Amino acid sequence: MEFLTFDSFISIPVLIAFYYLGALLIPALLWTERSWVIKVTDILVQHFPIATSRLIIGFMLLFMFFELMWRMMFEMLIGYFKMIEYLHLIAS
Repeated sequence: MEFLTFDSFISIPVLIAFYYLGALLIPALLWTERSWVIKVTDILVQHFPIATSRLIIGFMLLFMFFELMWRMMFEMLIGYFKMIEYLHLIAS
């Protein structure tokens, strides 16, 4: 009954599931679309005098940064919902 009256949240397990879904699907999609990434790399190397190894390291660092931001976004949302549950517990 608490679920139907929104006294209990299902959001934390759902957020964790979406986090892992995204954490696994984003690298998988990048792997399947690696030809696009290679085309972008070739265009950048042609237009800018950048060494390919530096560009690859830059892409890897950017990828790790976005994975970290993905994790932090979900941690913030989970913390928010835990705070709401705790406030509901204090109020009752």
